[in-house]
Amino acid sequence: MVSEEELGDLFKRYSAYVATIGIRLLGRDDELDDLVQEVFIEAYRGYHQLRSPGAVKAWLARITVRRAVRRLRRRRLRSMFSLEALPADARLADDGATPEQSAEIASTYRMVERIPVRLRVVWVLKHVEGETLDSIAEICRVSKATVQRRLRAAERALEVEKERQGDRNGRLT
Repeated sequence: MVSEEELGDLFKRYSAYVATIGIRLLGRDDELDDLVQEVFIEAYRGYHQLRSPGAVKAWLARITVRRAVRRLRRRRLRSMFSLEALPADARLADDGATPEQSAEIASTYRMVERIPVRLRVVWVLKHVEGETLDSIAEICRVSKATVQRRLRAAERALEVEKERQGDRNGRLT
């Protein structure tokens, strides 16, 4: 078991990283505190199994992804195809973003919310978090080829969503 002091240090060092992955996967922050807490509770319980102290960041990312995916699946089951609106206070864009950039980012996240969870996870880790394919494969515990397939599928799904959004916007004008 990890000591409370070590857990505190781990939390101080990586909580912002865990929260960043969480907000970007969940798309909103009303569940974020609970997610971060769950991640560090699991880390507390499993820290003794960690073989290399240098692997902590990837290990925490893996826990975060797993916990976020569970939440997304539960959310999807609860909503049964009715998408929940993205809260206005979701921290998706940097503070320095223009209103236009913020609107574009929110629109992109709404589209990302509509694609399957396993595709969403790899897309966010690659395009938002800047993780490498190897790192994503490790975090998701899949092969690099699977990551590549999922990224391609996510890109295709997002293109379909963009076309749908464009069709809807075209009909409104």
